[in-house]
Amino acid sequence: MQDKNLFLIGMMGSWKSTVGCKLAATLEMEFIDTDDAIEEINEMKMADIFKEFGEKRFREMEKAFFIEKAKQPGQIFSTGGGIILRKENRKVLQNCGICFFLEASPQTLADRIHNTTKRPLLTDSDNIEDRLKTIWNDRSQLYINSAHHIIKTDNLEPPQVLNEIIKILEVHIADH
Repeated sequence: MQDKNLFLIGMMGSWKSTVGCKLAATLEMEFIDTDDAIEEINEMKMADIFKEFGEKRFREMEKAFFIEKAKQPGQIFSTGGGIILRKENRKVLQNCGICFFLEASPQTLADRIHNTTKRPLLTDSDNIEDRLKTIWNDRSQLYINSAHHIIKTDNLEPPQVLNEIIKILEVHIADH
């Protein structure tokens, strides 16, 4: 797998970071959480980046970082939930590695998300589940179209999601 990148996409709370970190350790690959990396580069928290620069500027930073970083193979990316909003990012997801969509219902995501301060798109929401449904309705088709594999995580724990990805990768290796 060292010659490819692995991309984990999905909504906030779909366990991209949790599973991606474990997957990187299992496969001995570099792990990159795009949101964490952008926070580090800017020396600012995500909420502050959104407040100071706005979502549009954040998406530009995200795109620039992601496209450049994805040129190097052998990395596992836990992407921000909105990575699929830019066509250029979707092209990278499709063409520069294997893309896994970790799908979960808005209800499941609302149950998993405890800290909304790290999630700028949820901070002003009275009802997190309704806000997640709106985001899901806007993005679901983009996630589906960007993914090579879809793993429904509603009834799974992170170790089970990890095992599903490993099984898929074993088939990939056998086929190539």
